[in-house]
Amino acid sequence: MIGLLNDFDWQRWRLVLIGGTIIGILVICALFAPWVAPYSPYDLDVVEMLQPPSAAHPLGTDELGRDLLSRTIYAARISMEVAFIAASVGLVFGTVIGIVAAYFGGFVDLVLMRFMELLFSFPAILLAVVLMASLGTSILNAMIAIGIVFIPGFARLSRAATEVVLREQYVESARAIGMSHRRIIFVEILPNILAPLLVEAAVAFSYAILLESALSFLGLGAQPPEASWGNMLNTGRGFMAQAPWLSIVPGAAIFLSVLGFNLIGDGLRDVLDPHMKE
Repeated sequence: MIGLLNDFDWQRWRLVLIGGTIIGILVICALFAPWVAPYSPYDLDVVEMLQPPSAAHPLGTDELGRDLLSRTIYAARISMEVAFIAASVGLVFGTVIGIVAAYFGGFVDLVLMRFMELLFSFPAILLAVVLMASLGTSILNAMIAIGIVFIPGFARLSRAATEVVLREQYVESARAIGMSHRRIIFVEILPNILAPLLVEAAVAFSYAILLESALSFLGLGAQPPEASWGNMLNTGRGFMAQAPWLSIVPGAAIFLSVLGFNLIGDGLRDVLDPHMKE
């Protein structure tokens, strides 16, 4: 065991480890929120309204006397859940569309990729707002809307990676021996394009958190009294002069989560990219 630790290249994996530590702490807090949070995020106490950080309330209280630390921890559950579901939707559907378009080519490629370019032509936040306005304001709809926003990016990436793999000799050999299309896609192509997709997925996680926070800030995501970093920011902007911690705390939580996922993405790129290896 000690020998394996000594052989482990800590320098190459340092960004993944740092980012993984940050995200790991946030995920643990989100999963065990009822036991980690000192108070319920819904408990009102008008006597403790807008109290600064103290021993009783380490991060202060909001305009209704609710503990800000507890609400930040519970809000992490929504952000992590939305990020995981939305990024997974974009990854699965985008990868399938990209592989199918590159593998079959011709008319299939033309139709699928033109539709992806149509979606890609809209700004991400605008497309998410339009989808939310059509689907309705709820966390589930936010997951679906953000997932749809991610599909074109994953589709273009997987298509480009698949076109590179299709030129390899092992794919030609698989076709020559009569291997089925499904087996070629799932056995020969998909495992060999996972590296760039994993890096993109890590970045998508951070972008999903930003989009969810933006939608909640605009009132299209989590609805009060549900705790969300976005609606906490929206509330805090009205108290910047007298209670700046209302905005600083959720803003810092968003910053740390985005930083963690970006570090993981950069670290995976350095580790998985053969051009980055010495």
